Amino acid sequence: MNDEDRQFIRKAIQIAQRSKQNGNLPFACILVDQEGNVVLEGENSVITDKDSLAHAEINLIRKASGKFEKEFLNQCTIYTSGEPCVMCAAAIFWGGIGRLVYGLSKDGFYQIAGKEDGATVLDIPCREILNRGGRDVKVEGPLLEDEARVVHQGFW
Repeated sequence: MNDEDRQFIRKAIQIAQRSKQNGNLPFACILVDQEGNVVLEGENSVITDKDSLAHAEINLIRKASGKFEKEFLNQCTIYTSGEPCVMCAAAIFWGGIGRLVYGLSKDGFYQIAGKEDGATVLDIPCREILNRGGRDVKVEGPLLEDEARVVHQGFW
């Protein structure tokens, strides 16, 4: 991981803060092309949309799929403020994105939020999901985990 990766994770964390301020869960992501341009942002909207599937990554991939060809997406990196859940990891795979970099790990998240509500815990690492696909998706993270943790403190 390099300085550019750190810069983009920080941008995803800033958007996660915005998501929280907008009344949603503190998760966000950005899509960056191979030239280092941010081409899309994704913000969680589970609460305001009353849609349990409106995770930041899902919202971003829906936009990206309608706007870009898979060949382009395969050259892109998605930077997420937190490690993607099973659903979002699968969407990253099916959406054709070539690389994932995440901030807060699942373990780090569960240290803050806990696992008491078993109905909301599906604890499978995103690497495990993505490694089982027939297409290579590079996964890196956690990155800047202490910074990524801050937006969650006091929320859960």
